[in-house]
Amino acid sequence: MPLLAVTYVKGRPGATTTALGLAVTAPAEARAVLVECDPAGGDLMRRHELAAVPSLVDLAAAARGSSSPANVFATAAQAVTLREATASVVVAPAGGAQTRAALPELTGVGRAVLAAADRTVVADCGRLAPGSPVWPLLRLADVVVVVARARTDELAHLREHLGELVDAGAGRLVVLLGAGGVYPATDVADVLQAHVAEELAGDPAAVNVLGPLPHDRRAAAVLGGELVAGRRWRRLPLMAAYARLWIDLAPILPTEPTEQAADISTEATP
Repeated sequence: MPLLAVTYVKGRPGATTTALGLAVTAPAEARAVLVECDPAGGDLMRRHELAAVPSLVDLAAAARGSSSPANVFATAAQAVTLREATASVVVAPAGGAQTRAALPELTGVGRAVLAAADRTVVADCGRLAPGSPVWPLLRLADVVVVVARARTDELAHLREHLGELVDAGAGRLVVLLGAGGVYPATDVADVLQAHVAEELAGDPAAVNVLGPLPHDRRAAAVLGGELVAGRRWRRLPLMAAYARLWIDLAPILPTEPTEQAADISTEATP
């Protein structure tokens, strides 16, 4: 099953909100689980009044002691309930030190935890920076989703990281435009694809640009734990956009375990 890494490079375009929105709207057969992998620390624990334990630290500990990566989420996941919908989440401590220590346990050689064969993992990777410990996770991911607003400053920072992101995304890089941008998706796609083709000598098709997401404060507040979900909250524009995003991602999402994940699983077997 796929591993989706959600990240951003500038500002606060709503990467955690997007990761939770994807987890909530994922098809039932995906058995989605959201894992907070932000090196700066997690937000979901406080936003949704979840327990401090279990957390990402427990997931890493379970990974060390288990020969079956498919079972470790049962010991580390909690539930975020939004009216009739429940999202399975693995929270990260608010302080980033424990997350940074746990990430190598989940992404190192021989670790197939985040590339689980029985479920879709949505990894909230927080803000991307040079030397960030989430780079190995991005290379492990089947799809790398970079959330950015179509504004000059955010797109300039995105361009600076584009070569590394294309390499890490292995041709499955998705730029998801958040609300509040000033340029249409077609213009952003033209600029980024031209940059890949001309300056990076790569395949412009390696960059997919989707969105923009609608400006929907109500749905964002529900996902942020600030507002109780109403009866028709799933019909809110932002929630509908996340549901459509799964359809847009379907052509590039693997339906079977990737060769990389299979190789890691083989390495992990005694």
